[in-house]
Amino acid sequence: MTDITIDLVESTLRRVLDAHNRSPWHDTESAAAYIGCEPGTLKTWRTRGEGPRYHLINNKSVRYHASDLDAFIRGEANR
Repeated sequence: MTDITIDLVESTLRRVLDAHNRSPWHDTESAAAYIGCEPGTLKTWRTRGEGPRYHLINNKSVRYHASDLDAFIRGEANR
């Protein structure tokens, strides 16, 4: 194997392991990055009662679950 191939394999493995160890819960910024929009778009959707399902923690922290974001992307679910 060449050094480039080894670096590519190690980089890919790192990304897979990082994704596996990450929490499925996202704040607004990471949820926006996950579905490919701006955080302001998610905030606007929340105020309109649209967009992906979200959860309020202690009545102040907004969190999105990866499965809800996936469902929204597939067009299966929204708020």
